[in-house]
Amino acid sequence: MPMKDRTKLMFADALEELLKTTTLEKLRVSHLCEYCGTTTPTFYYYFHDKYELVAWMFLMDFAGEVGDKPPGYSLDVLISMTKRMEKRKAFYQKAFSDRSQNSIVDYMTDFNIQIAAEAVKYATGAEGLSRDQLFALKYHNYGIMGIFRDWLFEGEFTVEEFNQRLYERTPDFLKEAFAVFPYSTADILRKTGKKTRK
Repeated sequence: MPMKDRTKLMFADALEELLKTTTLEKLRVSHLCEYCGTTTPTFYYYFHDKYELVAWMFLMDFAGEVGDKPPGYSLDVLISMTKRMEKRKAFYQKAFSDRSQNSIVDYMTDFNIQIAAEAVKYATGAEGLSRDQLFALKYHNYGIMGIFRDWLFEGEFTVEEFNQRLYERTPDFLKEAFAVFPYSTADILRKTGKKTRK
């Protein structure tokens, strides 16, 4: 593993550990650096701020399930991805509790919309999405984030039940696009810190 990735993982592990006893709002970059035995310039070499680190951690989980693998979209893929996030449930609960302007909720919503739009354009060969496709895509993803947050904190359904419902309610044109879209880990991780909504 390259040194830059090891350093990023070091900060990610520190963030996850420190969030066991504090909130994301109260956590400072200096706390992360002190925990890691490094300096703040080292942190800022890799991340713009703590929120970009949180976004990178989410993208690592996402890429770990779909990056650089044969295209495919199925209930099993959704379940596997959610189980990966469930293993870090305490971290995601802390991240989702933060309501700052850089919240992970907004970031994940933006990312999901962007990646879905890329998948649809790839699958159809179109330059862009129709107004109806974009509306359906946004409607679906805004709903997913709210429902995911409910599941994260309330846990009304098992992972399997939760994803069965998500899969059944995914628009057909998105299922078809996700089924053929090749996810690249490098491309996914390049989206760290990027906002897509104006």
